[in-house]
Amino acid sequence: MKFFKYIFFLIVLIFVLGSLYIATVSVHNQETINFETPINAKLFESKIKDFSSYSNWFSIGEDKAINPRLSNSEDFENSTLSWQNSKFEGINLQNKSKFSDSLVQQLTLKTWLSLSEIDLTWKFETSENNSKFILHLESNADFWQKAEYVFTGISHLDIAKTSIENSLSSLESSIQKEISVYDMTAVGKVETSEFYLLHATSAARLNFNKILEKSEPIFKSIEDFMMEQKFEIYKGRLILFENLYENTGNLIFSPGIGSQEKIAIPNTYEILSKSVSQGAYFKTKLTGDHTNMQELIEYSNTIVANRSLKINTRLKPFLEFEINSNSTVNPSKWITNYYIPIIE
Repeated sequence: MKFFKYIFFLIVLIFVLGSLYIATVSVHNQETINFETPINAKLFESKIKDFSSYSNWFSIGEDKAINPRLSNSEDFENSTLSWQNSKFEGINLQNKSKFSDSLVQQLTLKTWLSLSEIDLTWKFETSENNSKFILHLESNADFWQKAEYVFTGISHLDIAKTSIENSLSSLESSIQKEISVYDMTAVGKVETSEFYLLHATSAARLNFNKILEKSEPIFKSIEDFMMEQKFEIYKGRLILFENLYENTGNLIFSPGIGSQEKIAIPNTYEILSKSVSQGAYFKTKLTGDHTNMQELIEYSNTIVANRSLKINTRLKPFLEFEINSNSTVNPSKWITNYYIPIIE
């Protein structure tokens, strides 16, 4: 009997000492991930807050998700994605709140021994050349999480951090593949009615990246003016090429916003206005990123030449940005139309 008492007291002693040791174990409760990418941060944000595509890029640990379940997808603050794998009996990711430049989520990880709740706070920033976002992870480890850490040598927070870092790299590759897809189609001959272009005029070498870079602030400035003055936008963003057929070294172009009516512009604004005459044009359409703009122009010119159409040099070709970054941050969904004036 004494032997069993000693064994019992020994077990109790080991348990008490083990508990005291576990209670004193220090486990990190905060981690930060910094991620930079040339892709627009808003596009990353749209993917991160939309759980429907997570199965393509997100995972906790190295195992695939088992029985993924998406709940309350129409209600952002209650939308939840749940699954499990060989490491965790339950994994739960929930959207909590969103702001103009940040997003808050909560990740719950459950094993046979412990359950942890990890707060995820995303902050997104887009600069001229690239984007970056910061993810702050925070979790307070309780006794059972510390016990599991002692047994396994890795905390739930560490697993979450490593998994999210790997998943972000997968997401970046997925987005790059998605936005690299584009399509060009010949719409054919169209007739356009007369309209007015509120614009500024600039010049650059025949480099469409540079042309678009110079045009962007002009678009925004004129859009702001038209909203302030409550003028109706007709054709949206346009770039009129003033001397494309003159074979000069510098291309003069007029980025602006289309209007159906002639607008009197106060002298305090550095905005010009001109009419774009009605006429016949050959229209082509690019669906995809603006990085393919040069190819669109070459494609359009080739089709016009192959169909033996004669260019009307009395009119000017122009680009129409039918769907652009104002509508969606996803470049693969942008639609740009190119109009070449022709003689019927």
